[in-house]
Amino acid sequence: MRQTHDRRKPFRGKQRHKNFREFKNQEIKRSLVHRARLRKNYFKLLVKEGVDAQELSPKKEAASGSEEEEEVDENDEEAGEGEEVERVLSAVRRADPLPDQKTAGKLAKQEQRKKPVNLQERARLARERQEERRRQELEKVREKRALIEQSRRDREKKKSSLSQRTKRGQPVMGPRINDLLDKIRKSS
Repeated sequence: MRQTHDRRKPFRGKQRHKNFREFKNQEIKRSLVHRARLRKNYFKLLVKEGVDAQELSPKKEAASGSEEEEEVDENDEEAGEGEEVERVLSAVRRADPLPDQKTAGKLAKQEQRKKPVNLQERARLARERQEERRRQELEKVREKRALIEQSRRDREKKKSSLSQRTKRGQPVMGPRINDLLDKIRKSS
């Protein structure tokens, strides 16, 4: 008495794709749908926070002819909103009387501790942090390259001084003795 479930094929794991092009198309479609869903949720959040979604619609400048400005990016839109927020904050600060230096320091610390109010501020702060990190990394790379270049120059200088010869072809002993003395100073 055989049962029907005995005839099933054994589990062979995940099926490999037979056609890589179809797989790649599916993957691209999946990522596009994911991005669209994220964008939709983002705009819903903005509407909840009180930012009008129509203000965030892509704006193309007719006067500009460069390709870079014609491309509309979400980061550019968020940067525009961030600038608007900064303008409003600066106007509010100008309207208030200037506090003394101690309270100004306390206010600055409190502002740093507070979480950003909305997504634009968060995005702006994230971009600023990322830009700062990038600047620091570039500075480190520049310093490292300068150090490497300096050490290369020092090696060439040392090599040229140690390879000096007299008219008769004998090595000049002065630079060699100085090199040995430098090595002794460094080790002690």
